[in-house]
Amino acid sequence: MSLLRLGICRPSDWSGSAVDFVERGFSRFCRENGADKAKKVWVGDLRIADCLFELTEQERNQLEADSDEPSQPLFFIGDYEAAASIPIGATLTALESEHDLLPAAFYQVLATNLYKWMRVYDYLDAQQHAEMWMEDMSDEELQASVYRKVAIEIPGCITQYSKELTPARARDLLEQVQPRRSSLRQLIQYILEMDDCGQGREHAWPGHLTEKDVPGISDWLMDAESSRPGCLITWYEDDAINACFDEEAQHMGENGACQPNVAIPIPLNQSPKKLDKQVIHVFDHAAAMLRSLASAAKAVEIIRELYDEYLGKHRLQPGLPAEPSAAGIRDE
Repeated sequence: MSLLRLGICRPSDWSGSAVDFVERGFSRFCRENGADKAKKVWVGDLRIADCLFELTEQERNQLEADSDEPSQPLFFIGDYEAAASIPIGATLTALESEHDLLPAAFYQVLATNLYKWMRVYDYLDAQQHAEMWMEDMSDEELQASVYRKVAIEIPGCITQYSKELTPARARDLLEQVQPRRSSLRQLIQYILEMDDCGQGREHAWPGHLTEKDVPGISDWLMDAESSRPGCLITWYEDDAINACFDEEAQHMGENGACQPNVAIPIPLNQSPKKLDKQVIHVFDHAAAMLRSLASAAKAVEIIRELYDEYLGKHRLQPGLPAEPSAAGIRDE
């Protein structure tokens, strides 16, 4: 009824099933906000579900029996099945030829906005992974290890300038500098569009939920693993970041369910006015997420084209698929 009042669903969507009714309106809403463009790069889904985490039939029956509430909340959930590959090294080199600060500004805005919608795996995550495993290594083992390469391979344009740039200053720089290459101008335009869509948004991690939102959430979060990354930002396709990610990816989900990347509850047992307000909040977040990721997808396609251009010049075999496969995340 709330979706109908707000115009998200239409009377013609009704076929006798409330589930089908919600699904038709939600699917149309997603398409209208750029879902088809976004899914060219991002491998995942947005859904409205009646439970935050997967339950067996026995667990579901037990949960319903233990609940004192007449109706459980619904949840807006966003998750990723694979990490989209973003080999950004060639792009940073091209941007650096236009302005010394441009690569760091570009990286800052890109990573900051992606993080609003997903877990981002980049050189910072690889550094944590490498440092953990290097603690017990001998000097000889360190010399032969890929872990030591993580810090060595970070481009100077990132290490030298990234700490100087706040997100606001980084955006100002992207707006001010006009690259000579049309592809770089287009790339920056897409990143700025992405940033516009993400303004004022924060990552809706499951960790933000309270026991009031979801009874038992604290215990579940303790047992659950971190979210699966929605993207893998590397310098080049076979670098040390990729090696660290591949090691971590082999074990994701082994010790418990992975948390979704986005989770926002929709309590049903409230007045129509309050319910409509919450539904508006959820769908505004969904629209911003889809529009942002649609612009980001166009930016990633240019980044991949620049990378393929780099491979061609160095007589290397391009290895990126036109559409990302499940290479980023592998289930055991």
